[in-house]
This record gives sequence, C-alpha cells and structure tokens, in this order.
Amino acid sequence: MIAFLIFATVVLLFVVLVLIARASELTADLKSGKVDYTNQSKWNGYFLLISLVVMFVGSAISFKVLAPVMIPKAASIHGVNTDYLFNLTMLIIGVVFVLTQIALFWFAYRYNESHGHEAYFYPHNNTLEIIWTVIPSVVLVVLITMGMYEWMRIFNPDNRDKNMMVVEATGKQFNWMLRYSGKDGKFGERIIDQAHVSPTNELGINWEDAKSHDDFMSDKLYLVKNKPVLMKLGAQDVLHSFFLPHFRVKMDCVPGIPTEFYFVPTMTTVEMQDYLKTQPWWQTINPESGQPRWQTFKYELACAELCGKSHYGMQRDVVVVEQKEYDEWLAKQTPMYAPATIEEPKAEAAKGDSVKPTAMLEKK
Repeated sequence: MIAFLIFATVVLLFVVLVLIARASELTADLKSGKVDYTNQSKWNGYFLLISLVVMFVGSAISFKVLAPVMIPKAASIHGVNTDYLFNLTMLIIGVVFVLTQIALFWFAYRYNESHGHEAYFYPHNNTLEIIWTVIPSVVLVVLITMGMYEWMRIFNPDNRDKNMMVVEATGKQFNWMLRYSGKDGKFGERIIDQAHVSPTNELGINWEDAKSHDDFMSDKLYLVKNKPVLMKLGAQDVLHSFFLPHFRVKMDCVPGIPTEFYFVPTMTTVEMQDYLKTQPWWQTINPESGQPRWQTFKYELACAELCGKSHYGMQRDVVVVEQKEYDEWLAKQTPMYAPATIEEPKAEAAKGDSVKPTAMLEKK
C-alpha cells in the first residue's frame, strides 16, 4: 500500500509540473505574443540531464531492493545455462542501453536551440551504416546460436538419458494431475473416448492394460537429485503452461497436442533451504508464518497461462530428494487400479449407440 501511495504521489507530482509548465507557456504567450523558445530549450536540456540521473539512480536502487527477493539461483543443469544466457543478454543490452541513453539526453542538452548557431546537415555515412548494422547482427547471431543450442538440449530427444524418470502432467481448470508409472517404469495406455473417460477416470486410463495396474497419482511432484526427468504434458480443456521457475523450464500444455521437456534437478529441497539460510533476505521472518523465510521455502509448480478465474490456484509443491528417499516414498504409494467387476453395456454397444462412460475401478 505504501509503495502504491509513493508511486501515485510521483505520478501526480509529474502531472502538476507539466500543467505548471504549460500554464507558464500560455501566460507568456498572452503577455508578449511571443514565446522564448531558446530559453525553454535550455531549461528542457537541464531537466533532461536531471531525468537521466534520476533514471539511473532509481534503476540502481530498484535493483538493490528487489534483487534479494527474486527467485534464487537455478536448481537444474539447464537452469544454470539458461541463467548464464539470460545474464549475458542483459549485460549486452544494458551496456547498449546506458550508452544510447547518455548520448540521447546529452545531445538534447548540448545542442539545444540557441541564436547564432546553425545545425550541421549530416545526411549519410557508409562506414557508420556498416558498423551499426554488422556489429548488432553478429552479436544477435551469437546469442541466437547459444539459445538454440540450449533449446535443443532441453527438447531434442537424441540428447536424453535412457535411464531418465518420466512423469506425466495433465492440466485442467484448475488443477494439475500428476501421474507416475509405478515400479515397472511404464505407463498404462490412455484411451480418450466416452467409454473410458469419466468423472472417476479423468485421464481415460485403460485398466485392461496390465502396465496401468501400478500407475499412481501424486499431489506433489517428486523428483530425484541429479536424475534426468522427462515431463510429458497435456491439457484437458484450455491452454495451460507447466512452469517450474526454480528449474527455469516451462512448456505450454495444449489440448489434443502432446508436449514435453527434459531437465536434470541438481539441488534437493533441503540443500536449497541450506543455501537460502545464508542469504540475508531469506533470514528475515515471514510475518505470515512467524518463521525465517528459508525454513518454509518450497519448490513450486505453477501455471503460466491465464486459464480462467482460478488460474492463480494452479500450484503444486515440488519436492527434490535423494534416490533413497524417493524409493521410500515410491514404496508407500497406492496404485489407482484395484480389481472389480464392471458390467459392460454390451447391448447398447452392439446397437451402435454411444457407450456410457466406464467408472474407475474401485476396491472390493
């Protein structure tokens, strides 16, 4: 609230200054019928220099205040490479931005309107044209090449480990359904039709497929440190976006079109908490929990696509553990499948009528 009031005050102050300047200009015009544009140009130059300083100082303060509260360092191999590419790009853009802004504001001040001076007409220079065309082009080619290389590491099937973990995530309004393949490491078949999809079997799992008998659902995304993982993604209704900000990976979930990405977690949840324990901002007390912020840190799965009124609630906890702890967690999971007798609507199917949805098998 305080930040909003400060912002509103600055905006209103700016509006007032603009109105005062306009009123002063109109008053001078009414008195003399002429406006001293030379004097105005000089003062505009001074104000622009002040604006330049305020912009740089404000940017520095904002970075100092906001940097500690941003998401911490990447917790995946691909995330570290992505951060490096991002920081390199921002460094190049930042240097260019600073230099061009200094030149822009300085020229407005240095070459303001004045009597007895005539502007020099400089229409063209081939050397300058080549320099400011070739250099940006080379820099962009290098950055794009580096970005494509990292992209291929995440999305190219040929770069994937054969022993990777595979997790299936399906987005719906407004939840994530996370399916694991169980001990056999193989997912059961899914059939998306009226006979298999029902309120109790939303994924349309074919229970006649033996590979589905040990599949299970989880309310948290469990991953193993240093074990490659392939996320197979889908959506039931509208566009969703599977986003793991701490691992720097994101992919849209499109109804009817499977998507996927690949990455390798490098820090367990506990290790990340131990790292954050050393960071000043994370040592402060969270007023909501009364505990240090690092102590309540959790990796997060979020939806990065505006998918409806409860989009904000599409969050799941992500837990990264060592292999031994993951195996213990896996052993405690209960498969979705349990044998039962289901009456098939054979008569209706034989007539060609639409088959009623098959309910999920329940325990006896």
